[in-house]
Amino acid sequence: MELQIEERIRIATKIGESLYREFKSALQGPPENKTPRPHKGLMQDIAQTLVAFANADGGELFVGIEDDGTITGVFYSDEIIQMLMNADISHVHQETPLPIPRKSRLKVDGKEILYFAIPKSTTFVHLTSDGRCLKRIDRDTVPVSSENISALRLEDGSRLWDRQVYPGATLDDLDVDLVSTVAAQITYGVSVEKCLQYLELAEFGYSGLILKKAALVLFGKDIKKWHPGCHVRFITVNGSERRSGENFNIVKDEVVSANILKLIDQSWERLNYALIQQTYLTDQAQFKQTFLYPQIAVREALINAIVHRNYAIEGRGIEIIIYSDRLEIQSPGMLLSTINLADIKELKGVHESRNPLIARVLREVGFVREMGEGIRRIYDVMRSNALAEPMLVNNTTGFSVSLFHRSMYDPKIKLWLSNFEKYQLTENQMAVMALGFGGKPFSSQDVIDRLGIVDTDEVRKVLTPLRSKGLIVRGMSHKDAYNSAQKQKIPKRNVKLYKVVDVTSRAFSNTPPDTIIQDETEDVIDGPNKAGAIQVDFFVANLPYNVKEEEVYEHLSSFAEVISLYVPSGQQYGSENRGFAFATLAIDVPVKDFLSEFDGKILHDRKIHLRLNKDIRPPA
Repeated sequence: MELQIEERIRIATKIGESLYREFKSALQGPPENKTPRPHKGLMQDIAQTLVAFANADGGELFVGIEDDGTITGVFYSDEIIQMLMNADISHVHQETPLPIPRKSRLKVDGKEILYFAIPKSTTFVHLTSDGRCLKRIDRDTVPVSSENISALRLEDGSRLWDRQVYPGATLDDLDVDLVSTVAAQITYGVSVEKCLQYLELAEFGYSGLILKKAALVLFGKDIKKWHPGCHVRFITVNGSERRSGENFNIVKDEVVSANILKLIDQSWERLNYALIQQTYLTDQAQFKQTFLYPQIAVREALINAIVHRNYAIEGRGIEIIIYSDRLEIQSPGMLLSTINLADIKELKGVHESRNPLIARVLREVGFVREMGEGIRRIYDVMRSNALAEPMLVNNTTGFSVSLFHRSMYDPKIKLWLSNFEKYQLTENQMAVMALGFGGKPFSSQDVIDRLGIVDTDEVRKVLTPLRSKGLIVRGMSHKDAYNSAQKQKIPKRNVKLYKVVDVTSRAFSNTPPDTIIQDETEDVIDGPNKAGAIQVDFFVANLPYNVKEEEVYEHLSSFAEVISLYVPSGQQYGSENRGFAFATLAIDVPVKDFLSEFDGKILHDRKIHLRLNKDIRPPA
C-alpha cells in the first residue's frame, strides 16, 4: 500500500521538524488576529528551503503548518497558490534548476496544505534567484560556499549508494519483524510498506514496492546476499604491532555479520566483552568487571564507523584491532572531501552524511544522537577519564580511530591517589576517587561521565566497594537529594552528594563505613523511586530553540521524576539547544499510558513529543 500524502502529513506533525522536515506558516500577526502572509515573502521562503534541502540530504516542506505541528492552512486565491507551487522555478537561479520535486495541494482537516518533497541533488550546487547558496543543517537553513558543495560531488558514487534500488528485492528479503519494531517507534505503528516509504527506503512503482539498498543493509535477512562486506571483524593482537611469519601474533580473529541494526548490537556485545580487563568476585559475592576503555567512547567510535563507512566498497568490512596498548577501529573509505581532518580534531562538529538514508534511520531510532557530534563525544569522554586523546588517521586505506588506555592524571592528583594504594583499587575506582580531589563533592552523573559508562548499573559496582571501605560517603539522604534536585532544577543524578574521606586523618581509622550501603535493595545511583516506578529512556523532540535546559527540566518534572537529562547545546547555531533532548524519567504507569497522557504537552506554544529510546531500563 502506498503511503498517502495526507498520512505523511499527519505523521510529520506528530514527529516534528528535523533535518529532513520543515513547517512553514502562511499566517502572520498575533494569535487572536492572524492574517495571511504576503505571498511574495512566502515564495522566497519556499525556494530557500527547497534549495537548502537539495544542497543537503533532501527533505519535505509543509506550507500551512506551524512550528509546533498545528495545521492552520493557507488562505490565498487559486492564482496566488499556483504562484506558490511554482516558487521552486521562479525563485531559483535559472542556471541551477532544482531536481523535479513532488508537489501536492490538498486539504487536511478542512484546511489547505501545500506539500513539497525534494531529493538530494547530485547535478548542481543550487542557488536562489538572487544568487544565495543555502544548505540544510539540522533544522536550520544556513548560507554556505558553493565550493564546499562542489567538492561533495566528487564522492557521488559512494554517496548515491544507499539510495540506489535493488532490482528483484522484495519484502520477503527483509526482517519484517525488525521493520515493524522500527515502524512502531518512528511512524506510530503504520504498516511496514508505509514505514519504508516514509523513511525513503522504498518507492511504490508499477510493479509494486521497490526497495533501495539502504533498506537491504538495514533490515536484510541474508546480509551476505546483498552486501558481503557488511560485517565487523575483530582481531586481537598479542603486542603493540602486528607481525607475520614466525613472529605471527594474532591470537584471535572473529567476524560478526548481520544487517546494520543487528550488527550494532551484536558487534557491541562482542566488543564490550573484549574490553573487559578482569572479572573477579567481590567481598559481597558479586562478580566485578573493569574495562580498559570508557564504554561510551568505544561505542561512539563503533557506531560512527558503521554509519559513515563507504558502503560502495563491498569487498571490505569494518576492522577492530585490539592491541595491548590501544584499540583501532578502521572503516572502509576516506573522509568525504568536504570534511577536513583538522576540523574534526578541533571538535568543530563538522558533518556531511555519506549515507543519508542509513543515518536518518539510525538517528530516528536513537542509535545516533547528533549528527557530527560522535567524535566530539569520544574526545570528551577520553579527556574526562584522564586518558590520552584519540588518534585519527585518514588515508587511501580508509579512516581510523585509535583509543589508548594510558593514564593522563595531573601529577598532583597522582600523588594524592597514592594514599589509596594499600586498598588495591581498580582503575575505574581510582578514576572515581580522583573526582573528589581537593575535597570536591561529585554526583552519580559525574561518575557516569568520568567512566564513560553505558550501563548505569556499572556505577553501583564501582561505588559500593568504595563505600564499604569507608573511602566515599554520601553527604545527604535520598529525600534530601530529591529536594535539592527540585530546588536547583536539575536531574537527581546531577546532585553532588558524594565525597572522598580524608584517609590521612587520624580520625579515619575510627570512621565506620557508609552505613547506607547496608540496605541492599537501594538503587545506589538514583535512590528508590515511587513504588512500582521504572526508569525509562526517552527522546524529547520539537523543543523550541530558545528553551534552556532548566526549562526543559521544569517541563518534564511537572509530570515525572527526572533522573537524567541531556540537552545538546545549539550555541554553534546561535540557539540555546538543537531542538531535542534525551531524558530518563521515573514513571509508575505503563509506558503506553504515559505517552498517551503526556506526549504533546505544550512548552512555549510548542507540542513537545516524547519517543522511546531504544532501551528501557528495568526496575532496580
